[in-house]
Amino acid sequence: GNGMRAASYPLLIGIILAALASVSSQKFFGELEENQLARSRFLWDAEGWNCSTKDGALWPVSGELQQLKSSDDDDTIWYYTASAEFLGNKVEAYGGTISFTLGHSEYNSLGLGAQEEYDIIIGSKIYNISLGHMHIVPPWVTSSENVVELSEDGGWVDTETGESASRLAILRTLSTLTDLKIRGSYYHGHEYSFIRDVILTKGVKQDLAWIRNDAHIDELCRALKLNAHACEHYGVHLMKALQKVNMNKLRAEYTALMRKRKENDAQEEERRLAIEKQLQDEQEAALL
Repeated sequence: GNGMRAASYPLLIGIILAALASVSSQKFFGELEENQLARSRFLWDAEGWNCSTKDGALWPVSGELQQLKSSDDDDTIWYYTASAEFLGNKVEAYGGTISFTLGHSEYNSLGLGAQEEYDIIIGSKIYNISLGHMHIVPPWVTSSENVVELSEDGGWVDTETGESASRLAILRTLSTLTDLKIRGSYYHGHEYSFIRDVILTKGVKQDLAWIRNDAHIDELCRALKLNAHACEHYGVHLMKALQKVNMNKLRAEYTALMRKRKENDAQEEERRLAIEKQLQDEQEAALL
């Protein structure tokens, strides 16, 4: 009857909406174009993104209606942190870009200038590299579309040393990306910030010469404790020398060396604890 039909409509709509929501991210809206490696549109939710302060503490965030949003009441510096989709081996992004729209629905800098800080940070915990980029997002605007190139010409610097990032440092980072953070806070007072449509694109296939051709080079550089700059500089010579090196032997020696170092560290620690305990015992004896 009519009552039956009326009751089943909301249910039907509910089922359709649920079905749409489940496929939307992959199908209707989430199709990546050929040159895109990852994309977040925040249609229904945060899509796996989070927020954290400069020191790494979690910060509240919400996503809906094509925006990821957060806010603050003071001069706390915080970042939107990327979902797993943007992380891992993204070496194909070398020479490509990261683009996003960032804006503020409200802000107050208490008469002070905008806060100076890295606007984007990419990092690899595996290689212990953190690269940052400043002055991408213009302050004092409602919203801005921003594009950053992922290459050694792109203005990236090492956040520890302030040195310009070399090609190898960027490649190492992109090949083992564990962090991609985009700053949301720009002002000394309260602010309501949002980010929209974050896209990571592939670079034009470039001949990364010795890095692409020989994975052992990077391994050798690490065994020799050469930093990215030095490895880049000596890369070609290393390649020639490598032909004469037995890589397996080198690897075995390196592993043995690291094991020995670990054992030595453990012995050191044991010795330190023993001395500490002895001192403690002597102090306690003296008190008695």
